[in-house]
Amino acid sequence: MVWLFAISVIFVLYTYAFYPLILAIMARGRSMPSPMPTTADNPLPSVSIVIAAHNEKASLPVKLASLEHLDYPEELLELIIVSDGSSDGTEDYLAEQFGTHEKKTFIHYAESKGKCGALNEGVAKATGDVILFMDARQAVSPNVAMALVPYLADKSIGAATGELVLSEGNSLEAGNFGLYWRYEKWIRENETKLFSIAGVSGALYAIRREDFIPNKLGTLLDDFETPISLLKQGKKTLFVPGAYAYDETNDDLALEFRRKVRNLAGNWQSYSKNSWLYSPTVNPIWWQFCSHKLARLLVPFAMIIAFFSALIGALMGDGFLQFALLMQLIIYALTGACYAGVPGTNNKVINFFKVFVQLNAAAFVGTVRYFGSKRAISWR
Repeated sequence: MVWLFAISVIFVLYTYAFYPLILAIMARGRSMPSPMPTTADNPLPSVSIVIAAHNEKASLPVKLASLEHLDYPEELLELIIVSDGSSDGTEDYLAEQFGTHEKKTFIHYAESKGKCGALNEGVAKATGDVILFMDARQAVSPNVAMALVPYLADKSIGAATGELVLSEGNSLEAGNFGLYWRYEKWIRENETKLFSIAGVSGALYAIRREDFIPNKLGTLLDDFETPISLLKQGKKTLFVPGAYAYDETNDDLALEFRRKVRNLAGNWQSYSKNSWLYSPTVNPIWWQFCSHKLARLLVPFAMIIAFFSALIGALMGDGFLQFALLMQLIIYALTGACYAGVPGTNNKVINFFKVFVQLNAAAFVGTVRYFGSKRAISWR
């Protein structure tokens, strides 16, 4: 039981601590890629901004206002928003805002096709050389097109993604989610220095229109499926710091939990469809994929094994495992007390455990939900 417990704990530590540290050491001395300079022989391409929206009438004013300030040449930009089964007046709002503007188009249909279906419709309508995908909810920094698009002049680069910046809300939980995103940013920067990241931020990424492969309806994660379809062709995906999409960390942990479950179930959907990802001779980022993406989904099961191996060992009288069991019980008890709002438990340390447990609980539920039902929920 001691060995089983030790292997489980080492797996968790490797995933969240050792892998990022080894990655940082390997990336040390390497610089982030630079975009190709714009010249007469390499002019700026035309860009189609494609946004899928489902009941986003309340969010679109802020989004559209931020797009008005992009520093990319206006004559090279077009905007396409797809209202996917919206029932809150999104299409009426877009009709009022866009009018007959030749560079601004919206598509609306009554029956939802899901986000990937909406993006497929938007790209089919696009005329730009580059597709700049964005979500409807987040405002973006003025430099996003100029920061991402020039990288695509290099044919070895398939996609370039920006940085999701989270405000930290009013709660300690929200602050810890913001800390988690900064940790993720550090990992993605180092993965970019080595070769490529595995996915992009769905809120902000650019690809060449000619490289776009429509995703099947029901696909949950276009921001994973699209870049790995390019990776399979040997094209890398870059994380570009400084191109921002601004979002808010939700203080509603139940909503955050549902979003995380959906995303993690979507990961399993993509991993199941793309068996080549597991081959080190085919996948150029096999180590990063296994250590960063796949291992995160397996950590909750390692935590369960660690708990029950300690429990069985403790019942058999093993002193070390009795201590290990006690430590786990204390952490889980403090986490539960924090959820229940017990006075004295609302501090940074206990909230860190709370967020960590929640993230891994979402990974467990997402795994069970996917393999148990294989159902895809496109928007909720």
